[in-house]
Amino acid sequence: MGEDFMKTRLSSRRHSVLGMASCLAITGALCASPAMAQQQAETQTAADDVPTSEPIVVTGSRIARDTFRTATPVTVVSAESIQDQAAINVADALNDLPSFRPQATPATTAIFIGNAGANLADLRGLGAQRSLVLVNGRRFVPGTVAGSGNSPGFTVDLNMIPTALVARSEVVTGGASAAYGSDAVAGVINLILDNEFEGVRGSAQYGISDEGDNEQFFVSGAYGANFADGRGHFILGGEYADSNGVGDCYTREWCAEEYGPVANPIPQVNGLARQIFLPNVRPSTASYNGLFNSGPFAGNEILPDGTLIPHDYGTYYGPPIFQSGGSIDPTHGFYVEFPLVSAVERYNLLARASFEVSDSFIPFVEASFAHIEGRTTGAQSRNLGLSPTDIGIAADNAFLPDNLRQQLVDAGVASVRFGRIANDLGHSKGSVERDAYRIATGAEGNFGNGFSWDLYYQYGKTDYSQVGLNTRKNREYFWAIDAVDEGAFLNGTPNGNIVCRQVALGNPDAAGCAPLNLFGENNFSPAAKAYTYGTVMQETELSRQVIAANVSGDLFELPGGPLGFALGAEYRVEDAEGTTDPDSAANNFYTSPGSGITGPAVRVKEAYLELAAPLLSGVSGAELLEINGAARVTDYSTSGTEITWKVGGTWEPVNGVRFRVTRSRDIRAPNFFELYNPSVASFQFLVDPQDPSGASSLTSVRLSGNPGLNPERANTLTAGVVLSPVQGLNLAVDYYNIDLDDVISTLGGQTILNRCASGAVELCDLVTRSNTGALVALNNTLLNLNQLKTKGVDIEASYSLPVGNGDLTLRALGTYVFDLITVDQAGEVDRAGQNGSPVSQESGVPDFTGRMFAEYETEKWEIGLEAEYISGGLYNATQIGPDQDGYDPTLPNSVSDNSIDDYWYFDARVAFRPLTDRPEVEIFARVDNLFDKDPPNQFPSSYGVTNPILYDVVGRMYRMGVRFEY
Repeated sequence: MGEDFMKTRLSSRRHSVLGMASCLAITGALCASPAMAQQQAETQTAADDVPTSEPIVVTGSRIARDTFRTATPVTVVSAESIQDQAAINVADALNDLPSFRPQATPATTAIFIGNAGANLADLRGLGAQRSLVLVNGRRFVPGTVAGSGNSPGFTVDLNMIPTALVARSEVVTGGASAAYGSDAVAGVINLILDNEFEGVRGSAQYGISDEGDNEQFFVSGAYGANFADGRGHFILGGEYADSNGVGDCYTREWCAEEYGPVANPIPQVNGLARQIFLPNVRPSTASYNGLFNSGPFAGNEILPDGTLIPHDYGTYYGPPIFQSGGSIDPTHGFYVEFPLVSAVERYNLLARASFEVSDSFIPFVEASFAHIEGRTTGAQSRNLGLSPTDIGIAADNAFLPDNLRQQLVDAGVASVRFGRIANDLGHSKGSVERDAYRIATGAEGNFGNGFSWDLYYQYGKTDYSQVGLNTRKNREYFWAIDAVDEGAFLNGTPNGNIVCRQVALGNPDAAGCAPLNLFGENNFSPAAKAYTYGTVMQETELSRQVIAANVSGDLFELPGGPLGFALGAEYRVEDAEGTTDPDSAANNFYTSPGSGITGPAVRVKEAYLELAAPLLSGVSGAELLEINGAARVTDYSTSGTEITWKVGGTWEPVNGVRFRVTRSRDIRAPNFFELYNPSVASFQFLVDPQDPSGASSLTSVRLSGNPGLNPERANTLTAGVVLSPVQGLNLAVDYYNIDLDDVISTLGGQTILNRCASGAVELCDLVTRSNTGALVALNNTLLNLNQLKTKGVDIEASYSLPVGNGDLTLRALGTYVFDLITVDQAGEVDRAGQNGSPVSQESGVPDFTGRMFAEYETEKWEIGLEAEYISGGLYNATQIGPDQDGYDPTLPNSVSDNSIDDYWYFDARVAFRPLTDRPEVEIFARVDNLFDKDPPNQFPSSYGVTNPILYDVVGRMYRMGVRFEY
C-alpha cells in the first residue's frame, strides 16, 4: 500500500458480496483484508510511523518483531488517520475500523444514565468486556460501572486518553490471552504513545451539524523535550472537548415519525402480520391525563376537572399496549426529551519522564488524569395500567369525582386499573462524572546481545459519581396516589381532609406522605411532588494495581534466524467499592443503580512464555518460514487456575505472497461487577403464566452479580494471505473463527417465569409475588450459560501511484460476517445479517460493511472522498416478514416488515498547508454524511427509533480547524 496505509477513516459498517463488488468498482482496486491491512498496516504503516532503526514491538506478540513477521493479524491506525477524520476521541477513529462495533458511544448511551457519554472499544460486536485495551502495552484504569448491556462495567473509557500523544494504535483482531491475559478474546487495542516526541504540537477545531446542534469544541496540545544532554526526555499532553449532543427525537423529522410495533392479535381474521410497524406509535393503555383500563370507565381519559372523554385509539388492533396515532399529542410522544446523542464534556492530561542512566537501566515515571462528564435525560414515570402491581385506583380514592366513585360502588367494583405517562411530573435528569488517576513507574533496558527487560508498577483508580435528579420513589409514589378522605376512611363521615391511606392506617414509615392527584395533567401539589420524587446518588471507586516484569531476546541461531523468546510475570489487584443513597440501596427508585458494590478484591497471578522460531529464510520456496507459540498460566483468587495458549506460523514462499495462521485458547474472567454487583432494578414487559388474562405487564427485574462465576473460554482461529503483486498494490484476506463457551449471561425474566411454571422449582426462588399471588419482581442473576460463535472474513485493498504533482491513493476495506450465533436456553440465533437492534435483544451485525477511500495529496493540499456501504439485512433475526421464505401472517413471530435496505454514506475532507517549512501549519475542513442521509426509521431499538450502532442519527456534520507542529 501507499504511505501511511492506515491514515484513513475505516468504518464500522459492513456489506454483502454485491456491495463489495460495488466498492471495488468505485475504487478501481481489488479487495483484500485485515490480513492485508495487517501486511499493509504492518509493513507500510508501521514502517512509516516507527523509526526503522528500532525493532517494532507488535501487540500480537511479546517478542520484538517486524510486524511483517507476526502470525496474528495486527492492524495499525496511525496518528494521521485520527487527524484526517477530525476525530476528537481515539474511539472515533477506532470505531471506523470494520472489525469494530461502536455499541457504547454517546449515541448509544444517550438514554442510559449509568455510563452516559462513555466511549468503549468493542471488537467483532462481542462486547467491550471481551476486548482488552492497553496503553503502551499496559492495562489502563477501568472507567465504567455495571450499566446496560452495551456498556459493561470495569471497562476502559477511551475518553481518558489524549489523542495528541497517540503515535499509533495497534489492533489485534484475534485472541491474545496467551500474550496479555484475560479479556483478550476478541482482540487487543494497544495505544502506543509518542514517548520520544520533541517539539510543540497543537490543534483547535469546531464542529456543528446541519441542524445547528451537536456543537463540538476541541483543543489539544503536546510538548516534548530532552534534558541532561539528551539522556532525559519529558512529554506532556492534554486535551479539552465539549460536545453538546443532540436534542430529543423531535429535532429530526425522520425520528418524529415515531415508528413502532402495534400488536395484531387476529391475523387469521384480517390477514395482517402479528406485529405491524406503523408511524406515530403511542401507548394504548396510558395517556398524559390518565386512562382507565378496567371497570365502567374503561377506554376513557380523565381531564383535570374530572370530566371523562373517550380515548382515541387511532389504529389499534388489540392488546397489549400500542396504537398508531390517536389521543396523545404528537409533539409530546413516547420519546420526548430523550436525547439522540448525549452531551459530554471532558479533559485529560498525561505526562511522562524517563532518564537513561545507561543502556541497561532507563527508569521512567508516567502519570495521567482525566475528567469526563456525561449528561442525559432518563424516563419519566410510566404506568401503563396493565398489571395488578401497576396503578390501581380504589373506589374510595379521595381525588375521584363523586359521580365516578358512585358508579364504581353501584357496579361493585373495588378498584380499577389506570395508566398514566407523567410528563407533567418531569423526566429524570442524569449526570455522570468520572475522575481517573493513574501513575506508573518502572525501568527498562538492554542487557546486550539482543536481550531487553522491563519492570513496572502501576496504580490507577477512577472516582465515579452518578446523580439522577427528579427520579420517582416507588414506595412513596404508590402511597401518595392511594389517597382517602380521612373522615370517611376512619368513621364513614367525610371531612374533606385528604390523606394518604397509609397515614390513616397509622403506618409510621408513611409520616409526611402528601397525597398525589393523578387525574389530569398538572393537578398535583408541590408537596406531593417533593414527597414522591428524589435524587439518585451513587459513588463508586474502581481501582487496579499491576506489577509486571518482562524479559525478551534471542537465544540461539536457527536456519532462518535467531530463536526469539519472551518471558514474564504479572500480579494484579482489582477492586471496587461504592455507596448509594438509602432509596437506591432499597431499590426504591423507578430507575436505580441499586446498593453500593462491595466484595473482596480480585487477585490475579500470571506467568507466560513465548517462543518465535524462524525455521527458514531466504531459500527457494521459503523467503520466510516461522512458527510461534506461547502459553500463560493464570491463577484467579475467585475461580482458580487457567491455562491459555497459542500456536501460529508465517510462510512467505516467494516475495509478495505471505500466508499466516494462528490457533489460540483464550479466556475472559468475570469482572468485579459481574461477581459482586448488588441487585439493580429495571423494568421489562413480561407475561406471567399464572395470570389467566395472558397480558404482559411491566415488571421489576433485578440483575445481580454472582461470585460463583467461572471464566468464559474461547477457541480462536485466524488464517490469512497477503499479496503484493506489484509496487503500490496490496491485497489481503483474513479469516477468523471465534467459539466462546460459558458466556456470562442471564436466563432473562420471561425464561425464569416460564421454567418456574414448568416445574423448575429452584427458579421459583427468583420470583417475588404479593400476598395475592400477583407478580411483583424477579431476580435475574448472572450465570455461565451461553455460547457465542462468530466467523467471517476481513478484506482490504490499496493502490497508490504518483499523479501530476502529487500522489493518488485508492483504498477499499470490508468485513464479511458469516455467523454471529448466540446459543442460549431459547435455542440458537444467528444475528449475522441482522441490521436492527430489537428492544431488549442482542444487537446483530450486517453481512458486509465496506469503506472506500480516494485521496490526492500535494505539498500544500490534501483532498479526500470517502464512501461507506452497509449491506441490507433483517431487522430481527427471530422474526419473519413478507420478503422472507416461509412467511405466514398467522405465525407468532410474523411482522409486517423485516427488511432494511442497503445504505451508503459519503464524507469529504480538505486540508491546506500554507507553509512549506516549520512550523508546520494545516487548516482543515471535513463534512460527514455529505448528502444528509437519514437512518432507517421504521424499526425501534433499545436506543430509540433507529439503530445508532450502525446508522448516523446526527445528519450532515461540519468540522473545521487548524493544527500545527514545531
